[in-house]
Amino acid sequence: MLFFGCEKVIDVDLNEAAPAIVIEGNLSSNPSLAEVKISMTSSYFDTLPSAKVSGATVTVVDNLGAKYIFDETKSGIYQSDDLKLKQGNTYHLTVEAEGEIYEASSKLNDVVAIDSMKFYYQQSSFFDEGYYVNVYLFDPPGIENYYRIKYWRNGVLQNTIDDFVVFNDRYVDGNSIEVSLYNQPFNLNDTIAVQLISLDEGAYEYFKTFRELVNNNPGSAAPANPNTNFSNGALGYFSAWSSDTKSGIIRQE
Repeated sequence: MLFFGCEKVIDVDLNEAAPAIVIEGNLSSNPSLAEVKISMTSSYFDTLPSAKVSGATVTVVDNLGAKYIFDETKSGIYQSDDLKLKQGNTYHLTVEAEGEIYEASSKLNDVVAIDSMKFYYQQSSFFDEGYYVNVYLFDPPGIENYYRIKYWRNGVLQNTIDDFVVFNDRYVDGNSIEVSLYNQPFNLNDTIAVQLISLDEGAYEYFKTFRELVNNNPGSAAPANPNTNFSNGALGYFSAWSSDTKSGIIRQE
């Protein structure tokens, strides 16, 4: 089977199982994004790309009753330019495809700002020599927060599983949080851009279990699929999210 995480397709099942639908839904006001991708899983031994699902009916309804219809802009890709997102609202996605209905909901949480970034030079036997980056944020107190961090080096998204950062505030609610981007060192004059994404619990559980499955089965197929927030057996996730971005240039200490 094939499913989506980061921006990378991972093979997760060597068996010749019946194809299943995969839905990847993203809503964001910063940056502006309202997109749903629909495809089918395929055999591990199939050399062709997974089939895109065209002709689906894709709608989003918010908790105030506003309804938005997504248009198919490319094969298997559905988008809307009309959707106006509001933090605190919950959005319900319905996909009707090939005679089946799949549904999921996601709440758009408030933006949590990146407070600062710090660069430090590291030279030891445990890490490659170079500059590493710490990201700092203040977690809002009394609220369950779920986060994902993505970062770019000289304009290129760092997209291996070791760059995949998700966490929550279960033990650090209301405190300052430090996150180390330690997968690989940076060089002097490198540009880094960091995006702090605020998720809801359902999307967080998908990304967390995706990371756990890949980390527990390096180089091989994972024995299960990530936790989805879709009904009716669909794979994938639906996420309404907000984000803050900060960039900087690595300078000598």
